[in-house]
Amino acid sequence: MTHYRFGWMWWLPVLLQCLCIGAQTWSFGPVQSDAGQTGQQVPQVPSDVGSTANHTILTRQLIVGTLVPPQVPPGTWPPVPSIVNPGTSSYCQCVPPGSCANPIPTVPSDGSGQIDIRIVNTGAYPSLPSTTAPLTCSYGLVACCQAGSYQCGRRFPPPPGSASAGAGQASFGAYPWQAALLTTADVYLGGGALITAQHVLTAAHKVYNLALTSFKVRVGEWDASSTNEPIPAQDVYVSNVYVNPSFNPNNLQNDVAILKLSTPVSLTSKSTVGTVCLPTTSFVGQRCWVAGWGKNDFGPTGAYQAIMRQVDVPLIPNANCQAALQATRLGASFVLSPTSFICAGGEAGKDACTGDGGSPLVCTSNGVWYVVGLVAWGIGCAQAGVPGVYVNVGTYLPWIQTTLTL
Repeated sequence: MTHYRFGWMWWLPVLLQCLCIGAQTWSFGPVQSDAGQTGQQVPQVPSDVGSTANHTILTRQLIVGTLVPPQVPPGTWPPVPSIVNPGTSSYCQCVPPGSCANPIPTVPSDGSGQIDIRIVNTGAYPSLPSTTAPLTCSYGLVACCQAGSYQCGRRFPPPPGSASAGAGQASFGAYPWQAALLTTADVYLGGGALITAQHVLTAAHKVYNLALTSFKVRVGEWDASSTNEPIPAQDVYVSNVYVNPSFNPNNLQNDVAILKLSTPVSLTSKSTVGTVCLPTTSFVGQRCWVAGWGKNDFGPTGAYQAIMRQVDVPLIPNANCQAALQATRLGASFVLSPTSFICAGGEAGKDACTGDGGSPLVCTSNGVWYVVGLVAWGIGCAQAGVPGVYVNVGTYLPWIQTTLTL
């Protein structure tokens, strides 16, 4: 067996040599120059289908009689948020000056409060975060960024340069969800409600027998005879029409359809274009509003009013509506379908009448507007005690939500 001998203190020179070599020390060195990591800046012709089989029910066109609804003071209107990046914690939209409530504080340009002080060196230069360009606005509007997510059913006061509304007329931009259905030759067909950036809710009797390429949708319209409005309207073609499969053109039951636009419309660049909310509760007993143009030609020679008109009508219980309609030529045997229809009006001189089917009946709750009905049919127009009949939008929420995914 081999024996290894360890002489006394033989290791001392070795130890001293090691200590000398270990005299080097590690140093953190000077702090690396780094601008820091800034937080991401918030980006700034056919006409209406009449039913002779059902006591000559008249489909509807808006009229306003002697009772003129009051104009809503612009200063009381809540500002309109809109979608920018769904799912994020903020959104931006172009709005009239002075109408941005609770804006997000402006992000400092020098990075104050936004940078990450660096203490880690990974041997590589840090990558700069991507930033979204601030929202650029036109038409005298200004960028408004707010916390939270998009809220449908809000609206702005008129933008700079808007003409004043006359008696019975809606103020410019008062109904940003209002859509006009036109032939490709700009003949007025009816109305609808913008419920997403790419979908319009309307009455089935307005579109069920139209060729897809024969009509279009206009949003942001107010004065149909003018091409010099402060914020221009926009025409969009339709890529698909979804008619409720239970629609009956003879009695207009299940009279609901959805138009899918060929391209989404911007909900951020114009305060005159926005969506309306779908209803979540009953508004019976409340006074609601309906607007439209009531004309058959979207040009200077139009036979009806070129400027959008509005009228307020009370939403009444279906039992009262059926009783009122039984007192007309419909007779005592008439039964109003509670799933298909709701009723509003019955006040002399205030109604919707022949020609403007599909226009939304909207009600408000806490400053948010909901599409409760769509103009459908009636007996005569603006007669005391005879309400107008509207599509009961709430009945069709499951069908609407499913169709929006197609």
